[in-house]
Amino acid sequence: MFQFEYLNKQEISGLTEFLDRFESFIESIDKKFTYGVEIRNPNFLKKPFFDFLERNKLAMVFLQGYYMPPIWNVFNEFKEQIKSTAVIRLHGPDRSGIEKKTGSIWNQIVEPKDEELDKIGEIIYNFKNKKVDTYVNVNNHYEGRAPLTIRKIEKKIG
Repeated sequence: MFQFEYLNKQEISGLTEFLDRFESFIESIDKKFTYGVEIRNPNFLKKPFFDFLERNKLAMVFLQGYYMPPIWNVFNEFKEQIKSTAVIRLHGPDRSGIEKKTGSIWNQIVEPKDEELDKIGEIIYNFKNKKVDTYVNVNNHYEGRAPLTIRKIEKKIG
């Protein structure tokens, strides 16, 4: 997985430059692996980015948290372009806030996100029906205890 921080104008001029530079790199890597791309700039979540992923057979990494738009909004807009592999990363919006709530003891859910998880379950179900290989990564910072969140997701998707 290639993970990119929020790339601002001081680091890169915009989406076009990012795609041009990244495509040059992608052309040089071993194609026997499946690669995913996570970006943390919501301004890059546009058709040219998804065209780039599709053209290069790269997996979309949907990130829930870190000031990114809700993944179901992104999914609903671009779901037709996701055809083989997707990754859903549940990180949560406020790392320091949840660390205070848990006291850094990650043994219970302290910020339930059941409505979000219902939508995420729908995304997973949609991908399953389309035979898209889907990976879900849950961080403790999402609800307070990743294994309990995973159990909730398992119940939602059956």
